[in-house]
Amino acid sequence: MFRASAAAALIVAACSQPASAPAGSPIAPVSPAPGGSAASVPAPADAPAVSQEETLAAIQKAMNELDEAAQACWAVAATERFDIEGTIEMTIEIEPTSAKATVTSDTTHNAQLAGCLQQLLGAYRWAPPLHGQTIRLPFQFRAPDGQSVIDRQHVTWRGQDKVRVAVLLDENNTGNGAASMFEVAIAAGGSTGWRKAEKPEVWYFLGPARVTNPPSSKAAYRDVAAGDMMYVEAGEVRDVAAVQDVHAVIVTAPGGREGSARAGALPTPSAQPAKKAVRILPASAAKTYGPATIYLEPALAKGAPFAASVLSLAAGANVPEHVHAQETEMLYVVEGQGTMTIAGQQIAVTPTSVIQIPPGIKHAFAATAAVRAVQVYTPAGPEQRFKKQ
Repeated sequence: MFRASAAAALIVAACSQPASAPAGSPIAPVSPAPGGSAASVPAPADAPAVSQEETLAAIQKAMNELDEAAQACWAVAATERFDIEGTIEMTIEIEPTSAKATVTSDTTHNAQLAGCLQQLLGAYRWAPPLHGQTIRLPFQFRAPDGQSVIDRQHVTWRGQDKVRVAVLLDENNTGNGAASMFEVAIAAGGSTGWRKAEKPEVWYFLGPARVTNPPSSKAAYRDVAAGDMMYVEAGEVRDVAAVQDVHAVIVTAPGGREGSARAGALPTPSAQPAKKAVRILPASAAKTYGPATIYLEPALAKGAPFAASVLSLAAGANVPEHVHAQETEMLYVVEGQGTMTIAGQQIAVTPTSVIQIPPGIKHAFAATAAVRAVQVYTPAGPEQRFKKQ
């Protein structure tokens, strides 16, 4: 599975004495450094005596309770890049009503991750046996082979003027350069301007927008509704405008490391107005086969490097385990939830998940609530199986 491996049992020590490890540690990208310890500085002489056992228990309680939040810190940092590796040692000065966390050392060289841990440990309510003490806790992070599921709530938005961009999936945060997925937000009255697509794009509109027509057209623009798609061939020029605030999902193929988009600009140079109109794919023209409503496939757009559909699954539906030999699958969950099993590992899928599954990886899905998701395959092919249903 393309996540960090299961965390080792948490071993925390004070005064060089190990505490017992918690049973059933969850899958996490964080664990204490090998041989690491939580060193404590004794409390003031006038403080009530605290036994070593109480101190150990308080530290162990904290590590157990902080584990899920530490995973969330990793998840936030991993939206930028998944290959985070190394140890962060934190020093925490604990008082009854506050705590101050300081980064003692950081071999991950990831300021976002270290800062998140610093805030987490500073805000945590530490147990009374640790009041007045200073402890050191090491956290070790292991780089996974890649990453398949990302919560887009954690993704940073950047932009200029009335257009903002979030890089949801790219080679940096997944390890898979077959395709990239973005979400673009255009504020009311804003537009992308005339931009040349250097790679093929497929857009899915989450709200109504306007696609500007070439100057030679009779109509100045075409309206698109929520649920419509747009296909832009490599080399074509397009301009998307917003009458009201609108979001859209964009997938490009091939993908790569989307540096300029992470800085707030889609990698599309400005261009002169188009001479040819780009292709709108209205939801009303899409054809439904079983759970898939197919908007785009090579039979509809010759040379398209992907197929694009909307996948709808009822609550309780199951997609059996299968594998795509050559295709990458990407999903943008619009609504619903369930469990995705990837290479034998179960991952929760929520209404804010985005997913990428590389070729050759076994995967299955069980919907616990009705699901609607944008589904893209690159290259096209696996969508054809839905026509047999």
